[in-house]
Amino acid sequence: MASNLERAAKANLELQIEAERFGSIDLALILMTVIWGANFTAIKYSLEDLLPLSFNGMRFVIAATVMFFVLMLSGRSFRVPRRDFWKLVGLGVLANAIYQSLFITGMAHTRTGNAALIVSTTPLFSAVIGWMRKQEHFTSRGVAGLALAFGGIMLIILNGDAQMEFGSTIFGDLILVVSTICWTVYTFAARNMVHTHGSLKATAIMMMSGTPVFLIICAPSLIKQNWSGVRPQAWMGVVYSALFAIALAHLIWNYGVRRLGSTRTAIYSNFTPVTAMLIVWASRGEAPTAGQTAGAAIIFIGLYFVRHGMIAVAPAKQVTEELEEKLCPGKN
Repeated sequence: MASNLERAAKANLELQIEAERFGSIDLALILMTVIWGANFTAIKYSLEDLLPLSFNGMRFVIAATVMFFVLMLSGRSFRVPRRDFWKLVGLGVLANAIYQSLFITGMAHTRTGNAALIVSTTPLFSAVIGWMRKQEHFTSRGVAGLALAFGGIMLIILNGDAQMEFGSTIFGDLILVVSTICWTVYTFAARNMVHTHGSLKATAIMMMSGTPVFLIICAPSLIKQNWSGVRPQAWMGVVYSALFAIALAHLIWNYGVRRLGSTRTAIYSNFTPVTAMLIVWASRGEAPTAGQTAGAAIIFIGLYFVRHGMIAVAPAKQVTEELEEKLCPGKN
């Protein structure tokens, strides 16, 4: 009989092989980028009637409520060790209150092009933090992929309607940089929690714990909001954004981090402008320019390079869990 060490090594090898293959995880992450791409249209309609913080507060209430019932119906316990519970609460506040507040504030004080460019640096921050924490290693192919994806984003921005201007927007730009760092730190810090408690449970607890704090921040806007003037299409945008862009997308993101690692998951976020561009083309007939098409192609190449040029170091606990699942198929 093989020793536990040999079994663990075999399980870890199988995880690495799975991570190298293009499969269901990648398809889920592509779905996530499509959801985020369509979310721009949903937000546009909603913000015609809703204040930004009112919109954000309402969608997080809906998303957190849905995640609560999904976790309850899944049969999983809400219980976690006290130390992990407070870590999840802290991460929930970081991702769903601090990050969201900084992001909205930054967006209000900068140009669309600046915001798109700054947010697209998430994979770069991920790669640096992953290397510093020795959680990920990257080859020259991975570095080239990160550079290509970033260059593709710049091509799309410079050849579109989004405007860029640094200097007068420095306050908003710096706020967005801080928000991007917050999201990257959250992604890495949540990694062990997702490995330990599973994507669904960890995501649900973090969302449920962060939403009440975010609502306090949104309270003045919610009180000021003219609710009688909110049209049905605005509510539809809120519901879409809550169910898909927040609840489902956050779940997919955390699952991707668990299976592929932080940087290989983060690089998919650079595909969001491409899906947004395609959705606008299909819905409004606004065909992409030659420069935008070239940018999309470069992002695809960069995505491929990063996908096969980054090596995530799986935590020992994950290997143990995967081994237990293989040895005990009936384990819930």
